[in-house]
Amino acid sequence: MNTEWKKDETSKQQTAEEPGSASAAAQNILEKSAEAYGQAEQVVSDVYDKTSEKVSETYEKAKDYSSENPGKVILIALGIGVGLGFLLGSSTRRSGVTGRLARPVVNALSDIALDFWR
Repeated sequence: MNTEWKKDETSKQQTAEEPGSASAAAQNILEKSAEAYGQAEQVVSDVYDKTSEKVSETYEKAKDYSSENPGKVILIALGIGVGLGFLLGSSTRRSGVTGRLARPVVNALSDIALDFWR
């Protein structure tokens, strides 16, 4: 009986190693999954590196612009602060002068800021 068990075990091992078996298919799927994961990881790494580089460049440009044009930067920051103040003030009370002035002031300040940054 021990001999029959060994034959059975040997035939099971051979079946598992055959290209058409479920074990081979599972191994193939695992290999393809690992390859796809590696490719995705590489793409994410590349995108992260490029994004980090662009953010650094933009930050350096903003620092250079602010050191070359401190007056404009102060006015832009002031305008943004006033615009946000109007916007937040109008959200707490809808009626009154603040509600009617907030939208045009914010739009005007946004247009001015866009013109400065172009």
